[in-house]
Amino acid sequence: MYLLNSKSIIDCNAQEVQEHNQEIKDISEKLQNYQDYDCAAIIKYFDEANKDKEPIIKSCNLHNCDEMIEYVDSKNGVDIAIVEDFLTYIVYGQGYSVNDKYYLIQTGIQIRPYDKKRNFIKFNELALMKVNND
Repeated sequence: MYLLNSKSIIDCNAQEVQEHNQEIKDISEKLQNYQDYDCAAIIKYFDEANKDKEPIIKSCNLHNCDEMIEYVDSKNGVDIAIVEDFLTYIVYGQGYSVNDKYYLIQTGIQIRPYDKKRNFIKFNELALMKVNND
């Protein structure tokens, strides 16, 4: 995993949250520089209480893939990372306790763009493709 923002929202103090949110906005805006590929959004939970849930797959487009965050609890913020060579939103929801341990709902939303032949385009390949290239 390679974090694209300078630090996780979980590690930000109150003064750093605004800067973090601006970084997230800037990264999302940079996606507009690429073709608006159709994408599969794979939503998977990683926290203790939800980790065994089946992943959910939704359709989206690259230019509005950040809207997938609306489908999960994002109460405690979002990070953006490259995971398995795909853009991934790491979303932190509300807290809960299990066996006297505190957890946050943690969801990964992996964005997998695909070409006209329905082959996935990894992030390093996408980085080479600008708006008018295929």
